[in-house]
Amino acid sequence: MSIHYQHSPENTAKSSLPYAIKQQGSAIILALFVIIILSLLGSALMRMISTSSETVSQEVLGTRAYMAANSAMQAELQLLFPLNGVAGSCNATNSYDLQTTSNDDIPGLYDCSATTSCDNYHTDTLNLVEYYRITSTGECGSGTMAADSLNMVNSSRTIQVEARSL
Repeated sequence: MSIHYQHSPENTAKSSLPYAIKQQGSAIILALFVIIILSLLGSALMRMISTSSETVSQEVLGTRAYMAANSAMQAELQLLFPLNGVAGSCNATNSYDLQTTSNDDIPGLYDCSATTSCDNYHTDTLNLVEYYRITSTGECGSGTMAADSLNMVNSSRTIQVEARSL
């Protein structure tokens, strides 16, 4: 003799009802957890991208400042050792504004300036040789600096060359 039990749909619904009440709202908590985690990951990624772009812009300004210092150094060496063979003089300081008044700026050196200083640090009177130390400092910025500017970025590079007369 075998006994068969038949489950009616009403019995199944009644027996799973307490379990359904216990599970109510767990999907909302899981969804909030996922949203919070994704928000934190998004904000961390935004911070990394912002830091990366600031680093690249500082590097570009540093390269431009180096080129401004190098250009001023070349100009100073041309004054000190002109091609016509006549010896130049070692000026104490020179300033080079790499922007022209007619707005035809030197490409790549916009908002850049440079200063040079020349020092005749030794003269060999026996061989008639003079030794010079030339220092050039280039400065570039990301725009015109206002007194209350917080977003202004400036970069400065200095190079030094020692030269002697022939």
